[in-house]
Amino acid sequence: MNYLIDDFPYEINNIPIDTDYRCMVQFELLMLDDNIIINDKILLAINLLYKKPVPDYEKAWDGLLWYYSGGELQQDNKEKTNTSNGTYQRAYDFEVDNERIYTAFIKEYGIDLQKTPLHWWTFKSLLFAIPDTNPMGKIMYYRTVDISTLKGEELKHAQKIRSMFPVEKIEKLTKAQKEARYLSKIEKRREEIEKQIKKGG
Repeated sequence: MNYLIDDFPYEINNIPIDTDYRCMVQFELLMLDDNIIINDKILLAINLLYKKPVPDYEKAWDGLLWYYSGGELQQDNKEKTNTSNGTYQRAYDFEVDNERIYTAFIKEYGIDLQKTPLHWWTFKSLLFAIPDTNPMGKIMYYRTVDISTLKGEELKHAQKIRSMFPVEKIEKLTKAQKEARYLSKIEKRREEIEKQIKKGG
């Protein structure tokens, strides 16, 4: 996907999607919500993005992951840090950082997110382009920087920023692992629904 020459998607597999950035913000918050079981998360996420019923849940989920990733099916470089412990440190949290992100868009881009509708891919690109001269950009940098490369006062400063603005680490899975896990959950959910239908019949 080339952002300079390719059109941004407004449908996936010929099914129209909600391209408002808020949709994927809700998706992230949904996936991080421990109070909702994974089966329900998947179905809710698919219903959140697609404007019409999907005929194939596996395809729909693949399409959602592709769209969420910005057409790359991988996390942005700013979210890739020390992964030796099987986790990655997130650069931002839409719950914790909501006001800082909102303010950064006004200050850096003159965009009021309450008034300006943005395609998710536009929003995502601008989010990761916030410079480290902005408070939000600086926080994102120090959350994700490899602190093993820092020394002295810079190391102390990075540790201080991380302690002041913490976000939880997320288990790191490969694309294949993620898809296998989620697709198995979808299949299990399908089987449960079929059993319920048979009982009802």
